[in-house]
Amino acid sequence: MDRDNLIKAYHSMVLIREYENFVEETTAAGTGPLMGLMHSHSGAEAWVSAVMMNLTYDDYVSSTYRNHAHSIARGIDLNTFTAEISGKKTGVCNGMAGNMHAVDQDLNMIAGFGIIGAGLPSANGAALAIKMKKQDLVSAVFFGDGAMAQGAFHESCNIASIKKLPVLLCNDNNHYAMSTHYSNNLCHESTTEYMKAYGIPAVTVDGMDFFASYEAVKVAIEYIRAGKGPYFIEFDNCRYGGQWVGDPVNYKTKEQKEAEYARCGIKHFEQAVLKENLLTQKDMDDVRQAVKKEIDDAIKFAEESELPELDAMYENIYADTY
Repeated sequence: MDRDNLIKAYHSMVLIREYENFVEETTAAGTGPLMGLMHSHSGAEAWVSAVMMNLTYDDYVSSTYRNHAHSIARGIDLNTFTAEISGKKTGVCNGMAGNMHAVDQDLNMIAGFGIIGAGLPSANGAALAIKMKKQDLVSAVFFGDGAMAQGAFHESCNIASIKKLPVLLCNDNNHYAMSTHYSNNLCHESTTEYMKAYGIPAVTVDGMDFFASYEAVKVAIEYIRAGKGPYFIEFDNCRYGGQWVGDPVNYKTKEQKEAEYARCGIKHFEQAVLKENLLTQKDMDDVRQAVKKEIDDAIKFAEESELPELDAMYENIYADTY
């Protein structure tokens, strides 16, 4: 990977982490412009960035209620995104989508789905359209280990396999469905085992390792673009913090938390690029300085933006053509 892409990857990871830090700190303190319940994706920076860097902007993405990381890695405008999750009319969805559903459809992000596993059928729909139009595109979908106990997941995998749909199945296995460990929720130790029933190729990768994740996604994308059908990747990673901002996370021991932070994907990336002389410390310091300004500017933009007028609640209910 060349220097420009390494800088891009590092910028994506640091921006996600620092933005989620801002979300967690201000939400917990009750300060700042944000509104509503927040779900942080801190810890997933490496593999999420690796997925997005392998996709084109013509490819489709189905997100979840942890859409901050997905949207940032996709390249969303941070000002309008912050305004959106602050309920402001300058938001990317005019302040109407809020935290769990805020995405930019101009980036071919279908939606941020609040219902567990709901993005899978929609990702199949986009993939079917791609196939019918004979386009060289991919429909990527994000979902957690908890979603794999949902009927919609299995129905979607079955249909994707039968129709050989160009779907990239990105399993965010952070080991917890809310507070339930996946060993109490799933009958297999690895989520890839489920794919044997559907004839879908599947691999497990260390989601805290950007480089391993990037190579795994690259292989998957090549397979899908070759017209061979769906591909499943289990990204084994850590969810820093709780299910939501305010979750006390009393279901994890101190030792578990320490072990998770020791796997930090950003630290792993920094150590690797410095060891191989791929980036300098100054390169990374410059990125961190730029990220701080981006977040400060986004906060200022959101704070200075106005709330929607009351009548706006009646807009965008029906399509304009009806």
